[in-house]
Amino acid sequence: MIGIRIMTAAHLSGIDLNLLVALDALLREAHVTRAAARIGLTQSAMSRSLARLREVLGDPLLVRTGRGMRLTPRAERLAPALGRVLAEIAAVIEDGPRFDPRTSTRTFALISADFGEALLLPPLVERLTREAPGVDIDARGNLQDSFGALEAGELDFALLAQRAARPAIVWTPLYPERFVCLVREGHPAASRKLTAEQFAAIPQVLVAPEGRPGSVIDEVLAGMGLRRRVAVRVASFIAAPEIVARSDLMVTLPERIAARAQRHLPLCAMALPFKVKGFTMGLAWHERMRQDPGHAWFRALAASVGQELKRRRAEERR
Repeated sequence: MIGIRIMTAAHLSGIDLNLLVALDALLREAHVTRAAARIGLTQSAMSRSLARLREVLGDPLLVRTGRGMRLTPRAERLAPALGRVLAEIAAVIEDGPRFDPRTSTRTFALISADFGEALLLPPLVERLTREAPGVDIDARGNLQDSFGALEAGELDFALLAQRAARPAIVWTPLYPERFVCLVREGHPAASRKLTAEQFAAIPQVLVAPEGRPGSVIDEVLAGMGLRRRVAVRVASFIAAPEIVARSDLMVTLPERIAARAQRHLPLCAMALPFKVKGFTMGLAWHERMRQDPGHAWFRALAASVGQELKRRRAEERR
């Protein structure tokens, strides 16, 4: 019995609480990158934590198979007990409200353009169904003064392209985006590589979800002394490809929403004939919610879903 106590103490001396948190994320995600996103670490930091855990526990914990990473039998035994232990530790050291996603009936209010909803909400709700079946989402579409709504407590999150915001607004990055052009199949522009002048000469659809005139495309064109004709301005990223598929208009869209439209519409995607900086889709939230456990849990979940979207898009480009 004395020998067992000594061995246990030696093992525990090599594990700090952060390492247990990393282990919990690895056991839940069975994926190093997603586990890192879940708790806000870099992939390299999570890889170092996994190496340390393997050394301390004397078990590989995650092994690579033909279908991705799988938990070892020991890791599977550890998972439920570790989750309970961490929850008990959190209850001891926190003086605020507890949040258990498995039993919570909280509603999170967020605002987003339709393309953000179309891309992020399906996989996010899929995860909620498994991990937090009682948690609800109230998604709203009016993007005007979204930062003001966050400050007023009317919203929990705004799913937007990251940009400069008010001082108390914080961003959780989700995934990078870049722009492509769409025209209908058979459009004269689809068979050739466009110049900037030819691009500007084609009548276009402009998506303006927040109602502001112009876009980054117009700014780049203006810098070259060019101006395009916006024949149709809409608020919906989903409607724009439908219009383009039935006309000779062109639209510039985020690559993921363009790829989604091509799955069910006769459209051709083309690279822009000039350089345009992409953007990062992010989850905006207010600083006062930083320590809220439920809010922090949702942020980590969204970041994990964003990492999965990033991984899938990288695979599609190969």
